[in-house]
Amino acid sequence: MDDYNKGSHSVYKLTYHIIFVTKYRKRVITDEIGDFLKDMADYLCNRMNCTLISAETDEDHMHLLVSMPPDVAPVRLINMVKTQLSKEVRANYTEHVERYLWKDSFWSASYFCATTGSVSMDTVRSYIEGQRTDEHKRKYVRSGKYKKAIHPAADMRRKGFSR
Repeated sequence: MDDYNKGSHSVYKLTYHIIFVTKYRKRVITDEIGDFLKDMADYLCNRMNCTLISAETDEDHMHLLVSMPPDVAPVRLINMVKTQLSKEVRANYTEHVERYLWKDSFWSASYFCATTGSVSMDTVRSYIEGQRTDEHKRKYVRSGKYKKAIHPAADMRRKGFSR
């Protein structure tokens, strides 16, 4: 029972793997911006009584592994985190972001969210933390624009994640 969370009227273990991609998959996230996004995501998750277990960024997307209490709807957390991260990164890195993106957007309107119940936490954590490895970068094919060789959901199923 040590790895379960306890609320005033509940005992739970709800973890979600969440992915945000930048608008138009622009490669706007630098190492510095990635560190900033991870720190801000941790702060924002805590504000909603959630715990950021792991986070990693690549040049065009961000992975989060989040534990949430049952009274927090995943979509509420996702919308709040995406909105606030967009505002903060644009405010703090305006010049850099405006070279790649225009208007007020930073993230694509879409997102990926999956429960991690059927996979061990270590497996999900190592997948997220391995996002900057050379193996991951080889999945991109250079053809004017970078295109993902395998759709993220298909890639996760190939690696043993299930729906």
